[in-house]
Amino acid sequence: MRKRIRLLSIKGGVGKSVLALQIANYLKEVEVPFVIEELDPLETICVLTSCSEDYQIIKYFSINDFLYNRLKIDEKKLERQYLGNWRIAISDAYTNISPDDEAIKFQNKITDRNLNVFLTDKLTINETISYARKWEGPRVLIVNFSDEGIVNDLLDYVYNEGLFVKIFSIPIFDSFSDFQDSEIIKDVIKELLSILAEYT
Repeated sequence: MRKRIRLLSIKGGVGKSVLALQIANYLKEVEVPFVIEELDPLETICVLTSCSEDYQIIKYFSINDFLYNRLKIDEKKLERQYLGNWRIAISDAYTNISPDDEAIKFQNKITDRNLNVFLTDKLTINETISYARKWEGPRVLIVNFSDEGIVNDLLDYVYNEGLFVKIFSIPIFDSFSDFQDSEIIKDVIKELLSILAEYT
């Protein structure tokens, strides 16, 4: 059964695309077939991967679409890109996308088994929580560039309000290679996949 990890944020620079790529690399390592849905018109995933053919990237928009303010999807063209063998879609959504956006509605036709993962930094936690309330289905919160103490401060959102299935904190890393090789990141990805299996 096909499922999706949808990465969402209300601001750029919180590590959404980098985490999407790390999830893809992990799935490649454990031989789970996947696609990456690139909704970011700046094509960040393509830049990070150098548009490598090792990744099946489904591009929703182009840079020209963004520059000329015409973020309209071509459903027939996109549907063809979904053909093939995959089990998990990793969706790198553009910043502050609405759950009512036509791209999201189209994605839900492909599969409506979604885990919505909200990435934030410490400065925009409250705004991210408000944004997360707009989305249906299981939700996870990842506070990037933070410490474990932040999770303890937010536990009531997990246990009392039931808004998030789980909250993670990811520390600041000295380099991108440290991030890539981190056991912390691998553990977060493994837990996300477990939550995806359990809740969707």
